[in-house]
Amino acid sequence: MTRDKGCAFPTCHLPARWTDAHHLTHWADGGKTNLDNLVLLCRTHHRLIHHGTWSIHMRRGIPWFTPPPEIDPTRQPRRNILRQ
Repeated sequence: MTRDKGCAFPTCHLPARWTDAHHLTHWADGGKTNLDNLVLLCRTHHRLIHHGTWSIHMRRGIPWFTPPPEIDPTRQPRRNILRQ
């Protein structure tokens, strides 16, 4: 995806060819396969999103990641500024 240019997880530097598209709303739950519902993630961060307590939301078409309280008690959303 042109928007993400690689793994969109904060501080990840892996290129797009090492990523998979993650549905924010799973396709089985009616999520569409379009840019507003997809984000590129490397295998490590894809697993972390599915099995961890990080969350992703879109803000003005950009994916933002909210960490769990044990990483950031204030749960401040962050994005991958390496991909701007």
